[in-house]
Amino acid sequence: MMIKRARFACAFGTLCAIVGVVAASAAQQSSTTPAAAPDVRTLGPQVGSRVPDFRLPDQHGQDRTLESLMGPRGLMLVFFRSADWCPYCKTQLAELETRVADLKKNGMGLAAVSYDPVPVLADFAGRRRITFPLLSDAGSVVIKRYGILNVTVPESSRQAYGIPFPGTFIVNPRGIVTSRFFERAYQERQSLGSLLVRLGNNINVPATRISSPQLEIRSYATDRTVAPGTHFALVLDMTPGPRMHVYAPGVTGYKPIALTIQPQAGLLITDPQYPKAEDYFFKPLNEHVAVYQRPFRIVQEVTMDPSPSGQAALRNVSTVTIAGTLAYQACDDKICFTPQATPLSWTVNLRALDSERATPVSSR
Repeated sequence: MMIKRARFACAFGTLCAIVGVVAASAAQQSSTTPAAAPDVRTLGPQVGSRVPDFRLPDQHGQDRTLESLMGPRGLMLVFFRSADWCPYCKTQLAELETRVADLKKNGMGLAAVSYDPVPVLADFAGRRRITFPLLSDAGSVVIKRYGILNVTVPESSRQAYGIPFPGTFIVNPRGIVTSRFFERAYQERQSLGSLLVRLGNNINVPATRISSPQLEIRSYATDRTVAPGTHFALVLDMTPGPRMHVYAPGVTGYKPIALTIQPQAGLLITDPQYPKAEDYFFKPLNEHVAVYQRPFRIVQEVTMDPSPSGQAALRNVSTVTIAGTLAYQACDDKICFTPQATPLSWTVNLRALDSERATPVSSR
């Protein structure tokens, strides 16, 4: 048998050599060719699951754990690409710093994780006066444990291999995920103000009040200053007058409430988010309709377009005014009032992305 096997190997030596070359080539290609981009919504711990614990040094070299980072009501854990070469990340981190007080007021801790070495994090934190923990995950051990390693970056990429898909986990004091936020485009970053509003919290920002006997409107933007890629929200907190109600979207026969935003270059607009309505029975007509008759909130999410064309549209612009209209019809238990169309506007400051590199520049 040994002689026959040797003859087999010799007879097909050329074929074996070819197979070996192909296998080696495939192995090399698998380590240098990026994988297809996955659906980021499916990556990492999902709502209801527990996040892995860790011990990582912050920008001061102090070890931090989940327990040490927790606030009384939980932790906001942000994963970002780099505080050295990623302008969207650095701009996001600077925005987070402006909201630390709001998070503390809501009982939440805050920390952000990247693969950056401690010196890079220390350099950035010093330049931008970042006070919350920036955690160094050398070797991307925690990033991989959380299942959010960016697999589209090949191992041959010295600078970028090891970065996470950027996103945010909200966990309770037991380490259970209660909310998570990941964007399809890495350039788009949810502002902390918009996250707080989405979670049902109030934030301390200037607001415009519009009052009438039928409906009181408090209108505000979650952020005063935004940058390309900033995902923020325009908010309407509304209180119907005594015995008043307004009609929910989808109602026919009446004028349902509707928020519309005027399109403009440099601004990406999604559909408004309306709360769940309640059933109202109008006995004289024996009809059930969906209405709002208690305080309610409409959230309109918008993004400063990070694409080249979007940024070109806003070049040399320092402020952006967003115009909209709120249409509604208010009724009490006897009278339906004339439908209204209330003009609205929000003005935000526009800042450039943070493009300053670490000193010395990271050798990654």
